[in-house]
Amino acid sequence: MPELDFTGLKDAAYRGFKPQFENVVAVARRRRRRRRVLTVATAAMVLAGSGVAVAARPHAPAPPSVGVGGVRTPDFIPVPGGTPSPGTDRGVATGRPVAGDLDHIYLRWSECGGCRIRWAGTEDGGRHWRTGDLPASVNAALDLRAVGPRTVVARSVPRSAPDNRAEWIASTDGGSNWRKVQPRTVAALPAGWPVLSLRTGPTDEPLVAVDPATGDVAQLNRRSTLHNAMLVESVPAEAGLWVSGFTGERVAADDRIIGTGGAVEVSRDGGRTWSRHTFPDDLAASDDVGGPAVATRDGRTVYAIGRVRGSLVVWRSADGGATWTRAAGTAAVGDRTIRAALRPDGVLVVQAGISAREDPLMLASSDGGATWDRTALGPGADPRPVPGGFVQTGWPDSKGVWLSTDGATWSWLDPPELP
Repeated sequence: MPELDFTGLKDAAYRGFKPQFENVVAVARRRRRRRRVLTVATAAMVLAGSGVAVAARPHAPAPPSVGVGGVRTPDFIPVPGGTPSPGTDRGVATGRPVAGDLDHIYLRWSECGGCRIRWAGTEDGGRHWRTGDLPASVNAALDLRAVGPRTVVARSVPRSAPDNRAEWIASTDGGSNWRKVQPRTVAALPAGWPVLSLRTGPTDEPLVAVDPATGDVAQLNRRSTLHNAMLVESVPAEAGLWVSGFTGERVAADDRIIGTGGAVEVSRDGGRTWSRHTFPDDLAASDDVGGPAVATRDGRTVYAIGRVRGSLVVWRSADGGATWTRAAGTAAVGDRTIRAALRPDGVLVVQAGISAREDPLMLASSDGGATWDRTALGPGADPRPVPGGFVQTGWPDSKGVWLSTDGATWSWLDPPELP
């Protein structure tokens, strides 16, 4: 397969940063089917910010470092209406970048709506890219995931498939060769296999795990009992499986369905058994997908973070979620969407607002949520652990990916220019 050299990529400005937008859209579609009262526009309105100022001490650390290949690192959340990312002026549509590690990055792409679906991948951190065809139906809804440096799986739902039946394919050589995979149902996901949440979330489709050596797929035999649940993908595998969602729902005055009883569930045995904790005051990181934001590194010291009546609220557990204590610190965040993570250096970071429209702000706490400092916007509040470090995408408005070896200092990898 020919190798394409995409060094010296052109600068691109990016319009926004909405890491979980695909989940928001999926839930909005699901709710529209159930009640026929919501629209995708309503889901977009959930992302609107309130403009409330933060009540925290100002602080301005250095911005993220320069990205690969000398390309200027873009603003973390640039203003809307920027220059399209590379390739989009030719009608090329790309998917969310996925990472097997800091060197192996993959994405799906297509030249038109009716064209075949292809993949692009790099094995050297973006200096060179390869491309190839994905053996999937044209116009299929396809989700590409990396579960190892050279192991990639794709789940597609052909438009002609009865009952939206999904098809799986896997590659263990970085995309050069693919084979069909038939998932097997299990009572517990195998240890050591990366766990994935499917597009509609574990409330509708059970969690799956993929063998990083073979690409084999195992799926839990039960769905989450939480409403609009979301797998917490920012926690390391050794911390267990964490799912955030709601115990109930209510219909708002504008006919939106809003989660009530923000809760988290944790499993230490691959999903065979779960323990649940429900927080008071309807703690939630958004009104739509998932309940509180969860931040942990070891599965013992855990933070559940959300907003209650416009204020940031932080709960802390020192025993893996068995008991919780509310932290003293708070900040005014309005109805912004919340993302949170615990960095390897022990700093708790919160991003309030995930799009320019929300007027986002970034907060940091070095004392477990007792006090908060305002800090510069940047990646780190929604990372994905990979071998050797962390990745965080700017999908769908920013098409590239942020990379970090320590979870604190980040560089930007621009997407390739595709033919």
